[in-house]
Amino acid sequence: MGNLSLIELDDSYLPQMAELYREAFSGEPWNDDWSDTEQLSEYMKDISKAYNALNYGLVVDGKLAAMSIGKINHWWEGTNYNVEELCVSPSYQGQGVGSEFLELIEQSVREKGLDGIFLQTDNDKPSYHFYHKNGFMDLDAHISLYKSVRSIEKTVGEVDSDNRSGSEHDDVEYDIANLNDIQELVRLRILYMIDDFGSITDEEKEGMEKQLPVYFERELGKKLIAFVARAEGRLVAAAYLLIIEKPANPFFLNGLDAEVLSVYTEEGYRGRGICTKLMQNMIDYAEELGLSRIDLVATDEGYPIYKKLGYEDRVQKYKDMRLLLKKS
Repeated sequence: MGNLSLIELDDSYLPQMAELYREAFSGEPWNDDWSDTEQLSEYMKDISKAYNALNYGLVVDGKLAAMSIGKINHWWEGTNYNVEELCVSPSYQGQGVGSEFLELIEQSVREKGLDGIFLQTDNDKPSYHFYHKNGFMDLDAHISLYKSVRSIEKTVGEVDSDNRSGSEHDDVEYDIANLNDIQELVRLRILYMIDDFGSITDEEKEGMEKQLPVYFERELGKKLIAFVARAEGRLVAAAYLLIIEKPANPFFLNGLDAEVLSVYTEEGYRGRGICTKLMQNMIDYAEELGLSRIDLVATDEGYPIYKKLGYEDRVQKYKDMRLLLKKS
């Protein structure tokens, strides 16, 4: 990585800002169509020239590599930096540039005497996990609302698609579990074990109900990331990513490895692509975090899903072995 410097952007950077924005959001997973250059230019002016505007750029070797467009906002709880748009050039993604940019912004706004940074993002995009990784928290009391005022015109194909039973999981929401979900995670974990083993004893169930809340309280959102699907006011599916730090080797130079645990979907929600969606969210998160690989042990039912997502059979020159310790 070359020389990095944080600057405050003025009007002279507008053309570079527009080009960077188009570059960052025209590809996956956003696929925004900013082919109308005039519309894009006006949008940049709209968001960058607000009252109390505060616009940051990250310059790498003389090139604008990232930008944050926003404003200073005064509120009864304090004065914040409200971010309207933040993006990193695809050429610099996956190299830690985004995290360093956020750290420099945090230093700058702290020096200005501001109290916090506020932003919004889609919870089904990799950016959501990126912000989580960098210390941002969900504001559970806030929700974004939108009403379209465009005329509603659907083709026959679109109407048919809307009426197909289970064609899309419009009743299912995807996100990352938090500490408020612990009891639901315990419930799903026990259902998973019953499904996997056929049955469990009352003693085994009581033992899990005792240990799991303590474990989730300690590890959830840290070493253990739970990707979940919500419907009907409860969790209906979960997949866990266990992050493991090991001594570095040629496969993971940063020492970060990961393992998939307990992929489970309630019976009434199976066959709707929920597992695939959870696993793709997990892969996106792992890539943002800079993990080198994800290991899993597949059931016969899960094997085709994981193959489709890019998982490969492991060919080992070592033998798997296990020592079961005697119970005291």
